[in-house]
Formats: sequence, C-alpha cells, structure tokens
Amino acid sequence: MSENKIPGVNMEAGIDLYGGEMDIYISALESFAANTPSVIDLLRKVTEDNLQEYAINVHGLKSVSSTIAAEDISGRAKKLELMAKSGDFSGIMAENDQLLKDTEILVSNIKNWLNNNQ
Repeated sequence: MSENKIPGVNMEAGIDLYGGEMDIYISALESFAANTPSVIDLLRKVTEDNLQEYAINVHGLKSVSSTIAAEDISGRAKKLELMAKSGDFSGIMAENDQLLKDTEILVSNIKNWLNNNQ
C-alpha cells in the first residue's frame, strides 16, 4: 500500500467506519467504483416528471458516498435529495451536472488509487 489519499475521500474516516479493517474498506471502494457510474446515468436523466425517482437515486448516491467517507459528494447529494422532495427542479438543474461531473472524477480517482494500491 502506498499513501492513503484519494482526492474527495476522507480515507481516515472511511477506514474508521470499518473498525480499521482496510480490506473491508477497500471492498467498499471497489463497490463504489463499480456501481456508481450506473447511478450517475440515472441521475443524468432527471426531469420535472421523475423527481420522486430522482430523489430515490440521489439518496442512494448520498448513502453510498457516506459509506466510503466521500463527504462532499454525500453532502451535495443530500441537498439535491431535499430539493427533489420539495419539487425544486430549477435548483436541481442548477447543481446536478456539477455533482455528476465531480462524482465521475471521484470514481476515476478511486479506480486510480485501487489500481496503484493492490
């Protein structure tokens, strides 16, 4: 293992979530990297008519981000979930694309770290 730094992830907090078990944390990172691109695709399809579905999917992104201590993405996803539940479509449109871009960068950063540390 080289250094424990992934941009956008609080790895120290993440490892703590798993009682210091690095192998379990790495499994969580692998799962995030494998499964999040399909969630991003779903979130990209937000419309005024599917805000309830969007809220469910962005809730999933919020939750899975918190399991790896990607605190920024998790917090921003939570904000968008609340917007969706309140029907704030224009607010979602103002922030969704940047969240998705930043989440894609996070997935890439995690994949790079995994490739260099296993």
